[in-house]
Amino acid sequence: MKRMVTWAALAACLAVMAGCNTLSGQPEIRKAAITPSELKPGDSAVITVDLRDRNKVVRRVEGVVVEDPRITFKLNDAGAAPDEKADDGVWSMAVDVPFQAPPGEYVLEITALDTAGKPVSVRDKNSIVNLLQAAVPIRILKTQ
Repeated sequence: MKRMVTWAALAACLAVMAGCNTLSGQPEIRKAAITPSELKPGDSAVITVDLRDRNKVVRRVEGVVVEDPRITFKLNDAGAAPDEKADDGVWSMAVDVPFQAPPGEYVLEITALDTAGKPVSVRDKNSIVNLLQAAVPIRILKTQ
């Protein structure tokens, strides 16, 4: 009887630990977008990142235009416009397309950062560690 109780206790402990070690506890970018996704020079848009972060690992969300890394963005979740509600996990920022922006296809790379300013790493379903990032396509149209 004592042996059965020991095995049952061990099984319960393993089940609890396995539940704590699941992928559900790590942060996740649910959706990242720029609205509208097709822009003309002089247009305004809103970058939005919906981030699930139960353990409050993410402290900043930043973006960079891959084709020109000098163009960076710092999104906010503080309730300052266009962010609708503070600390709801939806990070956002209003942007204006420069009048001199050349037409073409671009990628905005969004990265979640921790308290030390380092990119947050997450494990995928295959236990491969990746940065918590998302790529958002942007299209700058030619003006008439």
